[in-house]
This record gives sequence, structure tokens and C-alpha cells, in this order.
Amino acid sequence: MQHAYMYRDADNRVVVVERTPAAFDRVDQARALTPMFNGQPVPRLIVDAFLRQFGGLHVTGFGAEQVVAEQRVDQQLSAAGP
Repeated sequence: MQHAYMYRDADNRVVVVERTPAAFDRVDQARALTPMFNGQPVPRLIVDAFLRQFGGLHVTGFGAEQVVAEQRVDQQLSAAGP
């Protein structure tokens, strides 16, 4: 995947759809998806950064994968306490 389209759903979850017809066929068209980045495809590095930071749904031509956001070090430290 070189580029992908990014959306957010009604729950503000990131939805990434690869630029393939098979991937778009897998997207539930009944969902209200709001395009991100003015509906333009974005590079893989941007997609990966958003999924690492916020989590979301990654839709490919082969299936869909739920991605969990990574926990940052400062979040781990604050959860552990002083």
C-alpha cells in the first residue's frame, strides 16, 4: 500500500481504506464516514502514524483489521503512579 484514504466514523474512530476496489467493497456504505485530508489519499507513513496514535479500522482488499492504539511511555508512567 503506497497511499490510502482516511475517514472517521460517527464515533470519531479512524477508518483507513486502501486504494483498491476490493477494499472499498468491504466498507459498510451505510456508515456515515467523514473524509479526512479533504478526501485525498495520504501516504503510508501518515496512515501508520494515525493508527499507532489513535487506533482504528484498517480495511484492505483481503479483509479488515481492528488496530489498537499504542500506549505511550508517559501514559504508562502516569498509570503506574508516582
